[in-house]
Amino acid sequence: MFFVSEEFLHKYESGEDFTQTIDEAVPLGTELFEDTGGKKAFNERRRSENSE
Repeated sequence: MFFVSEEFLHKYESGEDFTQTIDEAVPLGTELFEDTGGKKAFNERRRSENSE
């Protein structure tokens, strides 16, 4: 589930052009979270940092 602003919804429904922040933040062809290593790696890293 996700939420959008009323302004976005009105522009989308009317077919009006609009800019999405994600288009500006992440160039086409790249991933937003490409270097995370996955949830398992994240959890292992977090556990090791917390145990120190």
